[in-house]
Amino acid sequence: MHLQSRVRRTTMVIAAIITNLQVASAQAPQSDSSRIDRLVALAKLWAAVTYFHPYLADRTDIDWDGALVSAIPKVDSAQDRAQYSAAIADMLAVIRDPVTRVLNGAPPAPQYSAAPSGRQPTVRRTANGILVVAMTNYAELQDVDSTLVRLAALKKQLPTARAVIFDLRPSVPPSKDETEMVSYEISLIGLGGWFTTTALDVPAERRRMHVGYVSDSPGEGYSSGFYEEHRLPIVPGNGARDIPVVFIVGPGADLPDMALASQAAGRAAIVAEGSSDEDASVSTQTVNLPDSVQSQIRLGDLVYENGARGYRPTLTVPLSGRTGEQNPAFRAALRLATTVSFPSPSHAPLAERARTRRDRTDDAVPYPSAPYRVLAAFRIWAVINYFFPYKDLMGEDWDETLRQFIPRMERATNALEYHLAVAEMVTHIHDSHGAVVSPVLQKYFGEASAPIRIRMIDDVPVITGFTNADAATAAGFEIGDVIVKVDGEDASRRIAERLRYLAHSTPQAGMFYATERSLVRGPKDSVATYTIRDVHDRVRDVTVERKVEYALRTMGDRSSDILRILPGNIGYADLDRLPQARVDEMFEKFKDCPGIIFDDRGYPQGTAWQIAPRLTDKTDVAAAMFRLRESMSPDLPNGEILSSQVVKTFVQRLPATDKWRYHGRTVLLIDERSVSQAEHSGLFFEAANGTKFIGSPTQGADGDVTSFSVPGGISVHFSGQGVWHVDGRQLQRVGLQPDVLARPTLAGIRAGRDEVLEKAIEYLGPRPQ
Repeated sequence: MHLQSRVRRTTMVIAAIITNLQVASAQAPQSDSSRIDRLVALAKLWAAVTYFHPYLADRTDIDWDGALVSAIPKVDSAQDRAQYSAAIADMLAVIRDPVTRVLNGAPPAPQYSAAPSGRQPTVRRTANGILVVAMTNYAELQDVDSTLVRLAALKKQLPTARAVIFDLRPSVPPSKDETEMVSYEISLIGLGGWFTTTALDVPAERRRMHVGYVSDSPGEGYSSGFYEEHRLPIVPGNGARDIPVVFIVGPGADLPDMALASQAAGRAAIVAEGSSDEDASVSTQTVNLPDSVQSQIRLGDLVYENGARGYRPTLTVPLSGRTGEQNPAFRAALRLATTVSFPSPSHAPLAERARTRRDRTDDAVPYPSAPYRVLAAFRIWAVINYFFPYKDLMGEDWDETLRQFIPRMERATNALEYHLAVAEMVTHIHDSHGAVVSPVLQKYFGEASAPIRIRMIDDVPVITGFTNADAATAAGFEIGDVIVKVDGEDASRRIAERLRYLAHSTPQAGMFYATERSLVRGPKDSVATYTIRDVHDRVRDVTVERKVEYALRTMGDRSSDILRILPGNIGYADLDRLPQARVDEMFEKFKDCPGIIFDDRGYPQGTAWQIAPRLTDKTDVAAAMFRLRESMSPDLPNGEILSSQVVKTFVQRLPATDKWRYHGRTVLLIDERSVSQAEHSGLFFEAANGTKFIGSPTQGADGDVTSFSVPGGISVHFSGQGVWHVDGRQLQRVGLQPDVLARPTLAGIRAGRDEVLEKAIEYLGPRPQ
């Protein structure tokens, strides 16, 4: 049978089993749709703040998970827009950052003064020679050409000016685009360089970034930290003078680079009426939520040359209804403008490094309260959304998965239902590395094993080996027995049930793990009753005790010599059991062999890094392509950007070696037991000398594994790095594809044959003349 037909047939078998036996994933009722919409949006907002708000990287006193747990029931019970908005505001308030807030319902900026005559910016001179520049009509300032002309006219008055006051308080709340345009125009004309004869450093912006997902386990090669975006300094322009400058700002006002740089250098003062924050000077992102609620989150921190962070005005005065020159903020600015030197602002110290925050897990409570169970769904969605390198290969709407599993987590009535819901949610990433581990699940699926190995052969579960031959034969098992029932339950039903909770990259991977774990495992020291169709086609029952020590030690079924010479002087090495210490011995043993068969049907012991370099005379051989998610901003619509994703790509090469090279032909035996390092070994051998693959497709899951925790003492694992063939061909969810297709048959198993190995011997045998 052709390979594609075989894979299609296996897929159809699994689909049929699941269709007949699996309970459909529960959907939220239609009337509940708006509530789920709100919770999904809450999850996305919480995740964006978790990974990209700078305070969450260096302030350990923020209980951000606790804020979410408090917000979930408020959002869940919100009856209207106001209650929903208030719940979001309460959660964001925990960060204690005025930039990060709900935008809706903010009071309008006060009318500070009567609009000056003429188009803005306007310039007037006070009686004591101070120039007052009004830039308060932000909408009018969008006329770039007119604004630049009027600012240029200001330059002519500077030689006789005692000081300059820039009134930047918007008369009406400006849009973000309007605010940014004001800063742009000030920078474009080089306004800051007119007021200084020396260069002034503009504070940089420090933002968070992640290279893969950093777990609590050390040594995985993933990292989180800060990066800095530096801004151009303020450089003196032609005819520049050191002129005192005062900026008046207030709610919603622009805070241009020249103001920050001049204030930090002691050349300017900033007077804030009411309040002033960094909205316009650091990166932020507006997040659109249901019910037309909007929130804003901070993405960056100002960082000064002296190691300080943040922004503080020189002076803050209360909001006032007075206008014109009687306005307290304006009067304070006049006083400061006559000052020869300005006080230096007091900034907060800069944290030296980013800190890795530990996930709140509540490990002591296997069945946490509903908000913590919903938090688990949020965290699974967030980690996979931002860090899973194969997200584009999942083939599912990950947002929709979150929508389905929020109510599943809520409705779980006990610890087992909750842990199974977590496991089932993780299956939607379609990654064989996607293991979900907890004491609850371990007990449910079985801590011990029967002394047998089972694989799907000719679409039926067959005993292919023993983990304890004495116990298995004493019970009455034989190699080639077909499993019909376990403990009175149909074998196919048990496989389908286990498959519901088992993440797998490919159908063959799912069937391999589901078969072994559903038919072999059970409670410790329990007695299993197997109904088998034995090698004589008799149906009978066999009982055997399950023990912890009967668990798999290796993936393969093989017990003969690890290294041996086969007929035709062909070398054979079982990579599943070959230790690194015997690689040199292997090459010496096979140095006169015209071909070598490497048996990769299992999990090797890191030997590819020693073996592959000795299969080629070339140096700097590219062996595999890696892709790693570098998360640097929220994955949410932001202006013209619908989604922002950064992927780091690098090519791995074979290690160097100074040992002699083997120049014979080589093949690699593969099947559904070959996963992860086994598949990576195949990439190495393929790159080294074009080693041919014989057998059936592998599992399709490669890349170093990372993990995270969710409430209930649950650990979730997934592929942290993506791996492709060095020429860019997909490996994940495909597997290594055989050059020569070969599969075991039930008849071959019962006859004691290894039909895949036989095919390899035939392939390496004498070629027709």
